[in-house]
Amino acid sequence: MTRKISLLLVFFMCLALTESYSQEEKLKITAKPKNMWELGIHAGHSILTGDVDWKSDFGVGLHLRKALDYTFSVRLDGTYNRLNGEEQEDRRTIDAGFYSKEANNGSFRPSFWKPVYESSTISGDLAIVASLNQIKIFKKNKINPYVFAGLGVTSITANAVDGDTKVDVTDARNFDDKWDISAAANGGLGLAFQLGKSGKFSLGIEHKISKFFGRAADLVDAVEYQTVAGSGSVTRSDDLMNYTNLRLGIALGKTDDKSLPLWWSSPLDMLAEDLAEVKQRPVFNDADTDGDGILDDIDKEPNTREGCPVDTRGVTLDSDGDGVADCDDEERFSPPGYEINSKGIAQVEVPVILDEADVNRLIDARMPAPVVASKSDWFLPMIFFDLDKYGIKTSEYAKMHNVATVMRLNPEVRVVANGHTDRSAGNCYNDVLSYNRAQAAIDYLSSKYGISRDRFILNWGGENTTLVDSNGANMMNRRVEFHVATTESTMGRPDCGVNNAGSGSGTKYSGNKEAGY
Repeated sequence: MTRKISLLLVFFMCLALTESYSQEEKLKITAKPKNMWELGIHAGHSILTGDVDWKSDFGVGLHLRKALDYTFSVRLDGTYNRLNGEEQEDRRTIDAGFYSKEANNGSFRPSFWKPVYESSTISGDLAIVASLNQIKIFKKNKINPYVFAGLGVTSITANAVDGDTKVDVTDARNFDDKWDISAAANGGLGLAFQLGKSGKFSLGIEHKISKFFGRAADLVDAVEYQTVAGSGSVTRSDDLMNYTNLRLGIALGKTDDKSLPLWWSSPLDMLAEDLAEVKQRPVFNDADTDGDGILDDIDKEPNTREGCPVDTRGVTLDSDGDGVADCDDEERFSPPGYEINSKGIAQVEVPVILDEADVNRLIDARMPAPVVASKSDWFLPMIFFDLDKYGIKTSEYAKMHNVATVMRLNPEVRVVANGHTDRSAGNCYNDVLSYNRAQAAIDYLSSKYGISRDRFILNWGGENTTLVDSNGANMMNRRVEFHVATTESTMGRPDCGVNNAGSGSGTKYSGNKEAGY
């Protein structure tokens, strides 16, 4: 007992410290975790006590229960009960007319008789349940004794039976309606047991007593006011309904989100588990036998040689993984793939050093023989002319400069200038025009760049050497091509009846191709 009181004091001190800390740090500590609802089904036998002899009958129902805290919970019950029995001795009602033949069309006998009742109730009530298992700690609460009390409403049907005759008393007595609604108080006690490993199922046994108010207090047995035969005195005894039942409870929800209903837990469980865990912790050992900075409890090599560096596990370091500890390794980061001597040094072969001659020889041996292109294969640019013109355009000066540069850098080279035209005039005219264009290109290079005239060979092709197969005007065909001379010779001016109008712009004429202009 003293131990339990001490633990309670420790618990409340911890709660006080926790509350103080939470206020300072603005933390919220929840003493009551989210917990599940319980849905239950119950069934059992019903009896009526009072001024009656009772016979056992039955009752069934459902309940829904939710914890308010670890001790108290609220429960909503819906129950159907059936009751039957008879009076203890012969009785006679004060309202004898009710049972007279005249009042009931000759269907019921007056005077002395022993009333028999067959009644039923449909009730709904709300009760506060108090669990009595919270004094137990350090153990899981697998057994839950409890008491309860509450209020509700009940619909009563009370039938008086005489032989084959049955009379609804609530109807015959002129109640407000056929189903008499009465207030009721109830209370009782029970004992529940937790089932299975999950703890979500429970089975309990319970006894419940219900007392009705108003006219229903002495009407459930179908007799309200009565007198002892011949005495004339009025007696009344309230009817009490007793319901002994078995209850199967199911906790609703997932254990990952919510705890079991709190009447299966104790507010001291958390504290008790923490205290037990603290007691089971090993005693802290701060010894470091080999002085490597790693405590003996986590040191994988407790006898490391003095002066040798270790890793976080207390194992002697070997940075390059060559099998020689860093404290003995004269080459802590040896290159991989080589044999290691006893001092941890890699046995690397002396590299062969090549001089410049060796490098050049290797390059020459691997390089293919150079391909020397013939000068006749050189590509020189071509220039283009306006329609019916042989004067050099300013847009072509850069190309002429390139041709002149090649000839000045290669004095032994002779160049062929070959003139061409499109097909916008007659053959003879185009031959002369192509000659004029070649002549104009040679004159330009000789006069501007001082290249000797005898280094040029003039050729012409007229309209028969077009690049673009077109019968009309086409700039690509109005050109002079340059290439390095091989065996070519100079071609004279065409003599076909067309006069040369001079250099610069060319000769203009009229006529058509078929007529020869």
